Amino acid sequence: MQPPALSASNSAAVIGGGVGGLACAIRLAAAGMKVNLFESHGHLGGKIRTIDSAAGPVDAGPTVLTMRHVFDDLFAAAGQRLEDHVTLVPQPTLARHFWADGSTLDLHADKDANIAAVTDFAGAKAAQQFQAFCDRCAKLFDAFDAPMMQSASPSLMELSRHVMARPSLIPAMAPLSSLAGMLKRQFDDPRLQQLFGRYATYVGGSPLQSPALLALIWQAEAAGVWVVEGGMHKLAEAMGHVAQDLGVEIHLDTPVARIEHQGGRATGIVLEDGTRQAADKVVFNGDPRALATGLLGQGTAHLAPKSVAMSRSLSARVHSFAATPSGPDLAHHNVLFADEPNSEFKDIKAGKAPSRRQGRVQRRPKGLGNRVARTRHCPSRPQKPHSRSVLVGTGPQLCGNAYGPRSVAPQCVVRGCAQQRIQRYQSRQNAKRRDPLHLRRRQRHRCATARA
Repeated sequence: MQPPALSASNSAAVIGGGVGGLACAIRLAAAGMKVNLFESHGHLGGKIRTIDSAAGPVDAGPTVLTMRHVFDDLFAAAGQRLEDHVTLVPQPTLARHFWADGSTLDLHADKDANIAAVTDFAGAKAAQQFQAFCDRCAKLFDAFDAPMMQSASPSLMELSRHVMARPSLIPAMAPLSSLAGMLKRQFDDPRLQQLFGRYATYVGGSPLQSPALLALIWQAEAAGVWVVEGGMHKLAEAMGHVAQDLGVEIHLDTPVARIEHQGGRATGIVLEDGTRQAADKVVFNGDPRALATGLLGQGTAHLAPKSVAMSRSLSARVHSFAATPSGPDLAHHNVLFADEPNSEFKDIKAGKAPSRRQGRVQRRPKGLGNRVARTRHCPSRPQKPHSRSVLVGTGPQLCGNAYGPRSVAPQCVVRGCAQQRIQRYQSRQNAKRRDPLHLRRRQRHRCATARA
């Protein structure tokens, strides 16, 4: 028998249990509304998820936390404290960066340590350019934090007024320049251009096409990076507990079939099993294109129409696994750059798989790691499997169609990609063993060793 619809009095239905949906549910419940949250998967957190490995659980989504004050404020709105629910470990090293020429650069939470590191890495002039870049990013972040990042509904008109009232912001914004173009003028060293250009990928963009304003992302990282003890999924779990403490009813494994509406207003939702849930407000925490393409009913097809015509943002392949560590020492967050700057973005724009890629590797507190170009055996290290997460950027058309609310294409792509990578490696090793030149080199090495 179909259960009766709940009363719509002062109620809200939130579709999607990602961080955005959880935060919205907490805010609405704290304001006194009756909230039901519906998630099609069996866990909360959206992109925040873990995968079991031989070395324990490994994050397969976000691995660090920035802009902690956003979560402090959210938990405070619910009458609770973030630190009472999760343990946050500040990271003195924000990220370790590797280049194919063997050079490395650590960026730190301490400003003076960064100046010293850049000086050792690229010289005094580069350090001066870095200091100017930091000042520029801090200025942009302070200017756009409230009207854009913290605003519930930022508008282009309000932002334009904000900038016109502060004309000194215009040179720092470089409104006619891409992020890559601005960085080329900011830094003489191409490695620093490449390093800070990667922040465009945080929003699924390319530094060749993204606005220079995205440089302010550096200030968000420079203000602090934290690791959640036990993995990022602990943060999603904590948000779920806070929501339930406020009376939010969370429904897992409960896909929504369509959004109902009447007179231009949402009136509720219908689940896949046919159950109807009435609501004053309906919040959709998902891809706007799903609404515009009618995946939640034709009544939403007029929403977000621009999303249908716009090209998809860049994506990534994530490999989560257990492996025995070898190679360079790794920080928690590591970035490996291609030897030719921006080559991967040009390939992606042309619709091809990147021939040269840059990637990010996360090394868990119990042995997290990133993929490295060269590895070496380190007898001093404990030779046991550690959990690792490797993220490699790619184009949207190379990751399958993730339109469906319960699509498993990303998992299949990752699994298949990992198998193909292993097969390619084995093929190269077999070919190398059959190579006469390689055999002669091995023979000379054995003879030299015997003489020694």
